[in-house]
Amino acid sequence: MIFTNSEGIKIYYRDTGEKNLQPIIFLHAWGSSQIDFDYSFKNIEGYRKIVYDHRGFGKSERPNKNMSLKSLAKDLKELLEGLEIENPILVGYSMGACVIFKFIEMFGDEDIKALVICDMTPKVVSDETWNLGIINGEYRQENFMESVAMQFDDMLAAYVKLFTDIDPQLKNRNCEILKKVIQIELEKNSYYSITAMWFSMGYEDFRECVKGIKVPTALFFAKPGSLVNPKTVKYLESVIENTYTCIFENSSHSFVNSKQKKFKSELELFLKTLK
Repeated sequence: MIFTNSEGIKIYYRDTGEKNLQPIIFLHAWGSSQIDFDYSFKNIEGYRKIVYDHRGFGKSERPNKNMSLKSLAKDLKELLEGLEIENPILVGYSMGACVIFKFIEMFGDEDIKALVICDMTPKVVSDETWNLGIINGEYRQENFMESVAMQFDDMLAAYVKLFTDIDPQLKNRNCEILKKVIQIELEKNSYYSITAMWFSMGYEDFRECVKGIKVPTALFFAKPGSLVNPKTVKYLESVIENTYTCIFENSSHSFVNSKQKKFKSELELFLKTLK
């Protein structure tokens, strides 16, 4: 199905359409698509489920301007209004969680039932005031700028470097095979959208935003992890007043995809706490 936003951009989505049920909206990761949540969309029962591709990704339209977390948060707002969805549960994985943070910053959480934040820090880049950015807090301004510059110069090389920095185990695998797999994934999206969104995620700081979250919030994080410092969970627990934590043991950042059945089961356990 296609939803056309106020800018005329076409957003591809799937909706079970069961309007009498509690709605859940799934927001996918950077460089990916709604396929992140395919198993949960097909197998969770008793809810109205909506998954969609952010503008610039998957089957949605790929604009050549207005790519930022602000734009994606506006898309979410307009999708909710266009489909007449009230009191949704928002599930955001990686970049999808950043979209949720921006949505809350812009529109508040008064009309939201609950949140599920999957493996994302409120501030991607570490500095002298923050050591809970990505890659165990070691991703700093100079690393961020280098990554953006590399993406403009050679997207495949930049993507491979970022992936292997996030998950060092990948460095031990056949580099050519890894490049081919990543190249296939990259071709599904717009290079402009990928770089624009990486810049937007690195620019934003949601530390004040998360302090204002009042609705029940599930924290789904990986251990030992690979993108986010596990200490980030403790930080979020300390600043959000109503949290539910689920740690995916022996997992990397990709647990939403690599452990789909467990993710569905753990999500269902959280959903039961809201009834």
